[in-house]
Amino acid sequence: MEYNLISPLNLNTASKHFTMAISPFKIFRTVVFALFLRELKTRFGNSKFGVLWVFLEPMIQIVLMLLIFNFMRSSMMPQVPFALFYVTGMLPFFIFKNIVTGLMSSLDANRALFAYKPVKPIDTYITRTVLEVTIYLTVFTFIIIIMGWFFGVDITVNHPLEALGALGLIIIMGVGVGIAVSMLAHAFSITKVIVNAVITVLYLVSGVMFPIWLIPAEYLSVLQYNPVLHVIEIFRESFFSYYPTIEGITIGYPIFFTLIVLYISLWFYYRNRIALGTST
Repeated sequence: MEYNLISPLNLNTASKHFTMAISPFKIFRTVVFALFLRELKTRFGNSKFGVLWVFLEPMIQIVLMLLIFNFMRSSMMPQVPFALFYVTGMLPFFIFKNIVTGLMSSLDANRALFAYKPVKPIDTYITRTVLEVTIYLTVFTFIIIIMGWFFGVDITVNHPLEALGALGLIIIMGVGVGIAVSMLAHAFSITKVIVNAVITVLYLVSGVMFPIWLIPAEYLSVLQYNPVLHVIEIFRESFFSYYPTIEGITIGYPIFFTLIVLYISLWFYYRNRIALGTST
C-alpha cells in the first residue's frame, strides 16, 4: 500500500492538530516530520533504487576524488593518511555547501505548501538541514568504516568532542548563511548564480584538497578570512595525533562569524516571515 507522504494527509493532520489547540511543539514536530518525508520522496523519486542512489551519489563523488588525488599525495605527512585527510575535509565542506544551497532553494520548492497554515518557511529550513546532515554523516561513517576495516587505516578520533563541536559549528554556520541567501534569492534571482560561484571558489580555497601548511604565509593569512577553512582544520586536528598546528587557525573566528550571520539572518527572517511564507 503506497502512502502519499507529501500532502494532504500529513499536512491536513497537522492542520487538524492546529485547530485542536495542541501544543506548538507538537504541531512543529508533525510539520517537520511530514516535510522530511516529502523531501525524502522528492530525493528518492519513483525509482526503487532512489533510496540507494541518494547515498551512492555523494559516495561515488568522494571515491572518485580519492582515486584522483591519491596520485598527488607525495607532499603529505606520513602520519596523515591522504585518504583520511581528504575525507575529513570533504565532510564538513559538503555539509556546509549542501545546507546553504538546499536552504537557498527551499522557499521556491515548498511554496505551494505555505497555503497550509501550520507550514512555515523555518520548517522547510530545518527539514532540509536534517536531511543533508543525515545523508552526509551516513556516507562519511560508511567510508570511514571501509577505510579502517579493509585498508587498515587508523580511524581513531583523538578528540571526539572537538570533532562533534566542529561539525555542530559548520552545521549552524550553514543554517545561518543558508537562511540569509534564501531571503536574498527570494528578492533577487541572480543570487543563486552568485552563491553557486562563491561556493565553487570556497571549495578551492578551504583546504579541502590540499594541506594548508604548504601555502606561503603571505597567502595563507588572506585565506584565513574564510571561516570554513578554520572549521575544516579544527575537524582534522581532532582526528590526527600528529596534525601540524597552523598559526592563525582558531575556533573563535568561525564562532564569531556564525553568531553574527545567524543573528542577522533570523532577525531578517522574523521581520519578513509573513511575506516569505505566502504561497503565491
